[in-house]
Amino acid sequence: MAFSSPQGRTDEIADAIRKRICLQPIDEQTMLLEGTLAAEFGVSRTPVRQALQRLAYEGLIEVRSGVGSISNPLDPRARGMHIAVHCGLLRLVGTLPDAPVPPLVAGRLAWLAQETQRSRPMDEAMAFDLFSELNSTLSGLIPDPVMADAHLVSGWRIVRWFLDELRHEGSRPVEILHRACRSAQAEAGSGRAAVLLATADILELGAGEPQQEAGGNGRHDPGGAWTETL
Repeated sequence: MAFSSPQGRTDEIADAIRKRICLQPIDEQTMLLEGTLAAEFGVSRTPVRQALQRLAYEGLIEVRSGVGSISNPLDPRARGMHIAVHCGLLRLVGTLPDAPVPPLVAGRLAWLAQETQRSRPMDEAMAFDLFSELNSTLSGLIPDPVMADAHLVSGWRIVRWFLDELRHEGSRPVEILHRACRSAQAEAGSGRAAVLLATADILELGAGEPQQEAGGNGRHDPGGAWTETL
């Protein structure tokens, strides 16, 4: 009989909650209760607490003393800065001494390019999975663990912006994702720096301000109302 390690369960819980936060509207704040989550996942509060600490480090939630944990909304005014920071990290790593792309990573990039170009509707959950795979794959290319973690954390904000645009603009974000995966795959034979710089180029090109809904000054009010626990 196989048993999950405590750290493995913590990672699984963090992954599940992270996905829920990324799939909810960016202006939504959700209360996360340790007891409710522990019952849902069939664990003690300890791995739940550890998972929430990781998500707080990633900026996805805020832990409020005496209240609990609350998912953080995204301010539409910060979108450009978030994209600039993420692409800046990719470009910074591109200036480090270069190295070949490992075959396993090249294979993952090829799979991503293939998956994103399939002629089928892409829902938000599928888009999250593919963009998350790209984010983690690129982080695996970064040799410095501090910078790799910074890129991974920054990437969750980009995932949330991507999914927000997908809800409102349909195919445009999917095309950006496909172009980023295709460009990364095409540059895999040229080394790590080429892959990271090509990805930054595509993300920046696709970072134009999303269209606003007619009759309003913007899509979102950054101070959204709380909902029940995830």
